[in-house]
Amino acid sequence: MSSTSTSFAQPSGISLSPDLKEAYIADSESSSIRALDLKTGGSRLLAGGDPFFAENLFKFGDHDGAGSEVLLQHPLGVLCGKDGQIYIADSYNHKIKKLDPASKRVSTVAGTGKAGFKDGMAQVAQLSEPSGIIEAHNGRLFIADTNNSVIRYLDLNKEEPELLTLELKGVQPPIPKSRSLKRLRRRSSADTDTVKVDGSSSNEGNLYLKISVPEGYHFSKEARSKFSVEIEPENQVVINPVDGYLSPEGFASLHFRRSSPSASMGRINCKV
Repeated sequence: MSSTSTSFAQPSGISLSPDLKEAYIADSESSSIRALDLKTGGSRLLAGGDPFFAENLFKFGDHDGAGSEVLLQHPLGVLCGKDGQIYIADSYNHKIKKLDPASKRVSTVAGTGKAGFKDGMAQVAQLSEPSGIIEAHNGRLFIADTNNSVIRYLDLNKEEPELLTLELKGVQPPIPKSRSLKRLRRRSSADTDTVKVDGSSSNEGNLYLKISVPEGYHFSKEARSKFSVEIEPENQVVINPVDGYLSPEGFASLHFRRSSPSASMGRINCKV
């Protein structure tokens, strides 16, 4: 395609060809790998996707082969290795695949197609939605195994590659986030709902939170909605819990205890 007729659907990964003339693109929503000519701006299909109907975003699956007979599912990472092969983090298939840019043939390098966390020989090892991939100088591929929250690596120099988990030795873990109440550093935004409560006679009680969504919408079960509390002055009110999850119906219950009768201000931030 020419530069004026080329279109993409959520391009997520990019890697340069060895001769620096092309960029290989993981076009995630069309479940395809594309090649972009850096001189003309035009693109061509290497694997996956629908070669006839550009707006068809439903041609996805898990099938090795060549060119448009290949089925991928939401590829996110792409890497052109030193060996000239293109490696793909095929996220929703939980696999690492290899694409030969000359023959356009795709084969599975690691993963079984089922989400899991299992080290071992690459073909029987398991990943869970890998999303990023890079190559180290020693021929190893390092993979961001997103849903397992670990880094995995694959040694391409071995005749039968193994998928292993990277152990970070001598690295200090991050300091745990303080669960103490936060100060009100931010100004109220346009979507802040202000509720004034005359609590002069209540030193202790419960606050009930209910978030409503428009008709036709619902709370996601996979990505749970959260809340967190900020308060000022810090030492006048104790809130428990200071952060947590909303119920599947959008409810939360918080307990408060005041140490002083003077006025205080709190803010409950919700990520829905």
